[in-house]
Amino acid sequence: MPAEPQAPLHTEEPSAGGWQLPLIVATLLGLVILAGILWLGRPENERATPAVPLKLPPLGPEERAYLPRLEIREARLSRWRNFLGQEVTYLDFEVANRGRRTVLALQVTIEFRDALGQTVLRERLRPVGGPRVTPVRPTGPLGPGETRKARAGFEHIPVDWDRRQPDIRVTGLLLQ
Repeated sequence: MPAEPQAPLHTEEPSAGGWQLPLIVATLLGLVILAGILWLGRPENERATPAVPLKLPPLGPEERAYLPRLEIREARLSRWRNFLGQEVTYLDFEVANRGRRTVLALQVTIEFRDALGQTVLRERLRPVGGPRVTPVRPTGPLGPGETRKARAGFEHIPVDWDRRQPDIRVTGLLLQ
């Protein structure tokens, strides 16, 4: 008598979803790890930056008393001309906090003058606590003993400017 073919003991068809679950879990785990690395890799001053108002209040007695501890130094002008002949004048300077308090926001006013000492151009700049323009120039709080570089660009300076260094003065200050 011929032997009957025996049916396999275990007949399981390969499931279509068996490989998807480990792939989904691995993808989610990778995204969580990447988000954690990006979060922890941010600069410290960006993590704990308190909210700063868009418009700073006028200098009060407390802020005026702190002004001698703020130093604006190494101001230098430079000029850049593109191939179309357009010029941009840059003013680079440093702001140093020599006091014991943290500066949350600092606004400076830059004034260019003519030969008679009259103001021909006035610009405001917030090197501390302003909107973040580039990641290279942080604008978060300026701690005690810290120094920060700042740059202001001017496309059009009046022709009657006396070509001297502009005046830079603090016109807004918010302390912690």
